[in-house]
Amino acid sequence: MSERSDRRIELDLTQAGTARKADASLATWRRWEEDPDSVSAKTRIACEDVPEGASDFERALSKSAVAFTGSWQVSPRLTPRQAYAIAVELDGWADRDITEWIRDPSESLHDVAPFHHFDLRVMMLVGENRAWAEAVKQRCRVISNETEAGTLPFDRPGPLIDEVMIGAALDGAQALLEDMPELFERIPQREAVDGDGEYLIGDEDWDGLSDGFDDDCECDEWEVPLRQGHPLLPAVLAQRHPFTWFDAREPSGPGYPQRLAGSLVAG
Repeated sequence: MSERSDRRIELDLTQAGTARKADASLATWRRWEEDPDSVSAKTRIACEDVPEGASDFERALSKSAVAFTGSWQVSPRLTPRQAYAIAVELDGWADRDITEWIRDPSESLHDVAPFHHFDLRVMMLVGENRAWAEAVKQRCRVISNETEAGTLPFDRPGPLIDEVMIGAALDGAQALLEDMPELFERIPQREAVDGDGEYLIGDEDWDGLSDGFDDDCECDEWEVPLRQGHPLLPAVLAQRHPFTWFDAREPSGPGYPQRLAGSLVAG
């Protein structure tokens, strides 16, 4: 034990949560707690700055845990822990990655999370547009708050960007749940249930979750911008420039990219 670990425990923080806030690995955080001189000066400063800010982060997660459990504990398509992980990923982009880039856009936007998930052909149209990044940040917060309350973008009318962003969050959310289980201790685990006419998805079934989202989506093109080299992306972008992804629209329905590609060829 050290004064650093004592302070973390006093604030009721986990090592995993504080490591994430410092943008360090769990092993690096543990080394810093034991001996600050064992890590680089940059990492040491980042770790030293975390406890108070991380306390707010952990408290926010704690307040949300009950809401996520209540919203998703009996849902067949999403578990409370999966929903929680998706919301944390979205909040991380809004509060950290996008906010920091808007403040200091020295790095190319296409290299910044979550935009590094997008096909480069999307980002060629966006360029380094700060207003577009700000609009994405705002939608991330909306989606996160709605997910906490039990609503997904597929459940209500909304812009295309909402479905694209929740799709972009899936890989990171899965990694959070697998790599940082301490973040989810306040939320009950759930195993898959399939029998007696009842089906509930389990915490580890991310493929099933993605398939369910594909069935529920309002815009069948929601995954196209996230798949590198997708052959239908040019057709989608020709009709829906990324600047219009925040506009209200009618659901495109199943098979939209294929129909769109066919109409462009015919034209």
